[in-house]
Amino acid sequence: MMMCSEPATVQVEGRMRAGARRMPRGEVHIFDNWCKGCGLCIVFCPADVLVLGVDSRPKAIYPERCTACRWCELHCPDFAIFVADLEPEQGAS
Repeated sequence: MMMCSEPATVQVEGRMRAGARRMPRGEVHIFDNWCKGCGLCIVFCPADVLVLGVDSRPKAIYPERCTACRWCELHCPDFAIFVADLEPEQGAS
């Protein structure tokens, strides 16, 4: 189950909006020497973070989309993916 961080003040279109929730973020690390290139992580990533690289291995081409759901990490048959939690970006003051 994913949980969002506490409500925060977020700048939207030049105005501050109180009570907005920041989405959790993650950083995907792929261990190429462990990966066999099955593609499960690419096919089932709900945020489309991963794409198939020229070496037939997944690459995190869109890291800003990662919501730290850990689907790729939990279902990788080779234990070749690790997702680290990132702190939500702070709103402009």
